[in-house]
Amino acid sequence: MNTQGKASASVLIVGGYGIVGRQIAELLSTRNPDLQLILAGRSAEAGAEAAKQIPNATAVRIDINDPDPLTALAVQPDVVLGVANDGHDRLLQSAVRRGIAYVDITRWTERMHESILRLAPANMTAPVILSSGWMAGVVATVAAADARQLSRVDSIDIDILFALKDKAGPNSIEYADRLAIPFPVQINGKVEIKAALSDPREVAFAGGRRFQTYRFDTPDQYTLLHSVGAAGVSTRITYDDRATIKTMRFLLSSGIWKVLSLSMFDGLRRSMLYNPGDGAPHEVAVETRGIDHNGKRAGLRTLIVAPLGQTYMTAVGAVSQVERALGLRGRIAAPAKTSFPEQAEDLAKGTEALREMGVNLIREYLVGIDLE
Repeated sequence: MNTQGKASASVLIVGGYGIVGRQIAELLSTRNPDLQLILAGRSAEAGAEAAKQIPNATAVRIDINDPDPLTALAVQPDVVLGVANDGHDRLLQSAVRRGIAYVDITRWTERMHESILRLAPANMTAPVILSSGWMAGVVATVAAADARQLSRVDSIDIDILFALKDKAGPNSIEYADRLAIPFPVQINGKVEIKAALSDPREVAFAGGRRFQTYRFDTPDQYTLLHSVGAAGVSTRITYDDRATIKTMRFLLSSGIWKVLSLSMFDGLRRSMLYNPGDGAPHEVAVETRGIDHNGKRAGLRTLIVAPLGQTYMTAVGAVSQVERALGLRGRIAAPAKTSFPEQAEDLAKGTEALREMGVNLIREYLVGIDLE
């Protein structure tokens, strides 16, 4: 599907009036003024109020828990963007049945596996982009672009610095509900089962600040293995407040977090984790090592910094994938199959889009002792 240059192209943003959804709509409208935007969710009133602030935007009511969420639409959109958690794949299947391109930014690793299996027998006539890696595929896009500079990728290390004062939507803490569950990680070609917040690694972030980061499960650890052929991919995370990460590690190692993960403690657990601030930068360090095209050991390190924070970086990632789905702004349109952001043919265009939207990419080549 390629609608490049199509003035009437439309995007249905399900969850379009939430914290992230509204930023997505604003960015899409600014970068693609002719694009028709439809903000959707369970509250038609909230959607309509948000649509008043965005050019070429309208609103509709859609409940993703309905058996066929798109059935009531009078006109089919060109792309459906899932910003609300599509827990039963009903929105996904509703779009695929109608041949509508679909971009999703809500699935964690296990849910992504389920969705891929569900799509396997489908006769797809439009692209499905599962962009649920860290910050809607921003990190995977950068990692894959760096990996293309190597002939062999031995390892990709992704280290996340989470600022406690950053703005956040309520869905941002869903990862914490799975912290007590071990997960697979591939290291040097072998799969190992790891516990969350284990295996510390010291990492430098902006301004020379150094933090210990800890194992963490994200879809990037699965998708990048297959997309770039890396022998190993590891994701770690930390908070910019050392006391907080220390407390989280204690709760996990003592078994207290497993008890708190019971449904009866949902409110308490979420109140502990969801205390968004007024705003702070979001940072991710991506380190890629392997063999270059001259047969020598080589490595790259890219620091990704979103001055406007994690919700904005998520919006940037989503916008980039919508533009890829539609073939907008010179992008090569995604094929009519399931794919991940890092499988784009035009990764250079993808990283260029990130910079255009205010995400800073600071790259350095590793030399000497850094390669040991």
